[in-house]
Amino acid sequence: MRAPVAECWLHDHVAVARSAIAGQGLFATAPIAAGTAVSRLGGRLVSTAELDDLVDVDSLAVDIDIHLVLAAGNRNRYANHGCEPNLWWTDEYTLSARRDIAAGEELTHDYSTSIADPQFLLRCHCESYRCRQMVTGEDWRIPQLQRIYAGHWRPTVQQLIDQL
Repeated sequence: MRAPVAECWLHDHVAVARSAIAGQGLFATAPIAAGTAVSRLGGRLVSTAELDDLVDVDSLAVDIDIHLVLAAGNRNRYANHGCEPNLWWTDEYTLSARRDIAAGEELTHDYSTSIADPQFLLRCHCESYRCRQMVTGEDWRIPQLQRIYAGHWRPTVQQLIDQL
């Protein structure tokens, strides 16, 4: 596992705006081509015990007992879930365009590609034709999602899939 950079980064053609999915979201302000890096997460790595002592931080599991605490004030935190997302993971800290993205389109990624907590539960409001209605920390077990996102899972989730 490589160390993260200190700060989060967003593509220049991304802005935070009101979202129909959940409060605020990230939106393309100009077209973004498939394969383009859109969001890179940065911050510091901490243990689960250290994370439990922190208050009001955004974090992401990186490995067993290792979490990335995102740099304060980052706009990346506004990325919403979508069951038919236009972003996916291209490495442990980078979300890239899964397909061409039009100006004005909300940028989403499927939370199941990065969460493997059995207690995680999210009522989905993405309005996609393929909407699962409920997103759980066990969705990585769904064979269809394993096929769709092959090669685009966060490493912690990919390890679980590899053990099946």
